[in-house]
Amino acid sequence: MNRDPQSFQENIRRTFIRFSIVPIAIIVSVALFLFVFSWSIFTTSYNKQGNRQVAGEITRILNIYYELLGDVSDVLEKDLAEKNETVSSDEIFSKLYDRTAEFSDIGNLIILSASHEALFTSKDYVPKFLTDENYANWGVWNKINKYKSQVSFVLYEKALYAVKGVYEKNSLRYAICYIVPGEVISNAAGSQSRFLIITDKNGFVYASNTKKLQDNYGQIIKEFDENNGFVKYNGTLFYAYKTVTDKGIVVYTISDIGKSVELILALIIIIAIIFIGISLITIRSTAGSSERYTKDIRKIEDAFEEVQNGNLDATLNIDSSTEFKIIGNDFNEMLKGLKEQIEKNNELAEHAAFSQVKQLESQFNPHFLFNTLDNIRFMAKIDAAAADKMIVSLSGLLRYSIREMKEEVTVREDLDNLQYYLNILQIRFNKRFAYVIDVYEDIMDFLIPKLLLQPLLENAIKYGFNGQEKLSVHIRGYQMQEKLIFVCEDDGAGIEENRLKEIQNNLQNEDNTSNHYGLYNIHRRIRLMYKGDYGLDIASAQGQGTTVRIIIPRH
Repeated sequence: MNRDPQSFQENIRRTFIRFSIVPIAIIVSVALFLFVFSWSIFTTSYNKQGNRQVAGEITRILNIYYELLGDVSDVLEKDLAEKNETVSSDEIFSKLYDRTAEFSDIGNLIILSASHEALFTSKDYVPKFLTDENYANWGVWNKINKYKSQVSFVLYEKALYAVKGVYEKNSLRYAICYIVPGEVISNAAGSQSRFLIITDKNGFVYASNTKKLQDNYGQIIKEFDENNGFVKYNGTLFYAYKTVTDKGIVVYTISDIGKSVELILALIIIIAIIFIGISLITIRSTAGSSERYTKDIRKIEDAFEEVQNGNLDATLNIDSSTEFKIIGNDFNEMLKGLKEQIEKNNELAEHAAFSQVKQLESQFNPHFLFNTLDNIRFMAKIDAAAADKMIVSLSGLLRYSIREMKEEVTVREDLDNLQYYLNILQIRFNKRFAYVIDVYEDIMDFLIPKLLLQPLLENAIKYGFNGQEKLSVHIRGYQMQEKLIFVCEDDGAGIEENRLKEIQNNLQNEDNTSNHYGLYNIHRRIRLMYKGDYGLDIASAQGQGTTVRIIIPRH
């Protein structure tokens, strides 16, 4: 069931609301999205960048210790080759100082025999588990035995060890252990505005600037070990990122973003409250605005209703805008012309043929005016340019219908008027309607009855769109054997056979006995104005379109 259309004032009011509140909502939503997106990108990028910098610096430092153990290993292998009974302490100290020159702490370098006897130490301190036979298969000794001549790093009793075994014919002769100074690793981390945790590959913490993200066993909380990205822990949102170095050390950088999220939510709530306030004010203010902006439409509507009720003395005075002023002036001129035409026809009643011609020429379909005005009313709220074009085109049609009472005009003038009508149809039907005008230039200055071509197009629209989505119209004009021929073809729904016969029979009568005025008026005017075999014929088939042809003398 079709709903009754709403008033133009209410449509304008809704348009004001739609085009003021909706764009603001979209802009605010996009701005908030971009803000949150940018903040997220900055937070993650800043975290990742810091993590990679720390991981890179730690890797660089561990490479120094890696090379240090290689240097010491070379010295010990040299001693073995020279059958020295003791290690070359001076040369080892030289290698140690060379490699650790950039650090404030040279660290503790320990060299042990295969029987766990300390042969060299740079700090006169040897952890008990290195010399105790009970630890021969645990911790540091396990790494030495497992990886043989390779340098490896192991976290044991919260100290980081770089270890390597020196072998002679697959027999362990020396064990090199270097205790990495904790201060060196801490300095590599630098000043961090986020949580920094350094662990081994099993998650045991070696260095950290926080205790709350470790469990009771000294390992990092598993939520951070298992996830890269946003992690929720104890009701707080964090962003975690980890890098595993090639030396088996894992660097975690964890940002606490809970407070930032709370601030963003508070900002969104504040903006939402402001937007609701703006919306309420806009809704109230649009009521008065819509009434002011639609008062001219009401004037036009009232004026047309008076004319429809028979009052030809109605006037339309509008000064609010150029477009509406043009409509008002043309409306008044139209009524003035209609009254003058009626008076003139009454005075010339005794001249039958002339009177009939004028009567047929002056007939104008009021429903087209109302339909066009309704279209202007609806287009005004969605496409001002299209509404302006319709106003100008309607004004041109009205002006053409009332200016100069001459019976004939040039082909060019009637085509110009037809273009106004086509402009209105093109906007009204949009892509559903297409047309081609193909009139030869050599007939443009010949005379034809005024308003000859427009009824052809009206007929195509009337029958062509019957149950059909799209319509194409082709209007041709040319001269042949002292005659002007105009043809209007469409690919529309066509006309039923019975109705077509009714129209064709009616064209042969002197009096119109049906309600088909457009084509009959054209045919009757031509028969009255010109003597000879001139007039209009029509051919159509249902579902195959309609063709209307007009033949008039060339002059």
